[in-house]
Amino acid sequence: MKKLVIYASLFLPLSAFAGGFQLNLQGLKAAAMGGAATGIVSDASTVFFNPGGMSRLDGHQFTFGFNIVDPYVSVQTPEVANTNQTSERGTPIHFYYSGQVTDKIHFGFLVNNQFGSRTSFDDDWQGRFIIQNIKLTTYMFQPTVSYKIHDKISVGGGFVYAYGDFETEKAIPISSSTTTEGKARLTGDGDGVGFNLGIFSNFLTFTHGASKTNLNLGVSYRSEIAVDLSNGVAEFTNIPTSLLGTFPAKTSFVSKLTLPQVFTAGISAKHERGNYSIIFIYDLNWTGWSSYDTLSFNFDNADTPDSKTTKDWKDVFTHRFGVDVTYKNKYSVRAGVYHDNSPTRDGFVSPELPDITQTVYTGGLGYKVNDKVSIDFSFIRQNSDRKDLLLDANFNAHYKRKVNVYGLALNLKLGSKSTKNDIKTE
Repeated sequence: MKKLVIYASLFLPLSAFAGGFQLNLQGLKAAAMGGAATGIVSDASTVFFNPGGMSRLDGHQFTFGFNIVDPYVSVQTPEVANTNQTSERGTPIHFYYSGQVTDKIHFGFLVNNQFGSRTSFDDDWQGRFIIQNIKLTTYMFQPTVSYKIHDKISVGGGFVYAYGDFETEKAIPISSSTTTEGKARLTGDGDGVGFNLGIFSNFLTFTHGASKTNLNLGVSYRSEIAVDLSNGVAEFTNIPTSLLGTFPAKTSFVSKLTLPQVFTAGISAKHERGNYSIIFIYDLNWTGWSSYDTLSFNFDNADTPDSKTTKDWKDVFTHRFGVDVTYKNKYSVRAGVYHDNSPTRDGFVSPELPDITQTVYTGGLGYKVNDKVSIDFSFIRQNSDRKDLLLDANFNAHYKRKVNVYGLALNLKLGSKSTKNDIKTE
């Protein structure tokens, strides 16, 4: 029984790989406006946010962007006043392309990091039997086609290939005459496939003298992606001789981790008058985290018992609001806010992912250099805390998290037939 308890606690940190590390940093205009982008056509990032809107883009458009994620997380427990994570900065990237094939058909492609994280603590910290280090990187590749049914509505869709790799380390609470505790290191990679669909409509336009107002609707859906881990490797060190059969120096494992489906509905309104335009946008995200109800591992080593851990995550809604004010179709100021609900139920909060329901504020700037080149900057500030338990490990903690995210993107337009505003409404 003791062996099974030790073993079950060993793999708790890997819950982070399957859910909760979603990166909503896929376009910097959107990031600056609270992450809302389904009801607008902004730039080539439309390939991700709403492939139905891609046919509203002119010529060939490219977006290259990256973010610097600067986290600060402290953990306070009844036994230890404060422990800080030692995590490095993250640098997720994105690349988007949209090309006009005909007046009605566009082709696009993307590469981005939709899930990922780095978390680390000093080796001797109090929660080392839960987590010491974990690193996750994912890459999504998506070819996409969009078709304009008529001037008011267009549709699109893409095939998604996902690849991810991870590594994690933690201490094992076992001892012998030569060691006080063991150590486990797990590494692996896997892939899966899914799809992305979208509908975009510029459903209503008002014109009054020199003023014009456009109202747009967008709907998008990203499917679940089951990532098959078929070649995972577990390595155990400092293991007492009596437990080498259960924790061998190296053994393989397989698992399947499901990334959630996401449904988004968005609406935007753009008002233009003279040299000024202003856009208001709202998105409602529904993320199907309930697909992540268990985490299972099947090991090649016959003496290593297979593991199945209940996670019981829940589906959540996120509300996103944004505004863009542009002067002379050249200088843009953006701001936004979103309310993000945590999918992690009480009793399941772990120090490698202290997921917290929070309200987050965003901002950014845009500058159009000429008809071919524009630059965007975004900033996101998270500041939240949560007191909760990880029941399986009997770990009670108060988490305080602050994260600053800085983003920079370059947008290129080639062969464009017009010089409309970067954030379009047609």
